[in-house]
Amino acid sequence: IAILNKKNIKILGVSILTSIDTNQAKKYYNLDNIKDIVQKFVKYAIENKLDGVVCSPHEIEIIKKLAGNNLCIVTPGIRIEKYSNDDQKRFMTPREAINLGANYLVIGRPITQSSDPLNEIISINSSIEKI
Repeated sequence: IAILNKKNIKILGVSILTSIDTNQAKKYYNLDNIKDIVQKFVKYAIENKLDGVVCSPHEIEIIKKLAGNNLCIVTPGIRIEKYSNDDQKRFMTPREAINLGANYLVIGRPITQSSDPLNEIISINSSIEKI
C-alpha cells in the first residue's frame, strides 16, 4: 500500500489541445474564439484549486493574466522551427514559451523524430540556456 503525500502530487487541467485550430474549436466547443474557451477553463481550474494547466504556449499570457503565478503552466506544442509542419496548430519555440512564463515544456517529436536525438536535446538545451 502506497501512501501519497499531497505535497508531491500536482493536479493539472488541460485547456485546449495544441492540435485544435479555430474551426475545430467552433465544432467541438461551439465557440470560435480559442481565447474565450481557455479563459473559461482557466477560471474552472482556479475555482477547483488545480495546481496548474496544460496549454498551448499561445495561451500562457491569458493564464498569467487570470491566475498570476498561482498556476503551474505546462506547454506542449513546443517546436524547433524546422518541425513546424506537423499537426500542431499553436506552437512556439522553447525560448518563446519560457519567455512568456511556461514552467515546464513538453518536447516530443522534435527529439523522437530526429536522426540524432541526443544532439537534438543538446541543441534544445543550448537554445534555452541563452535565455
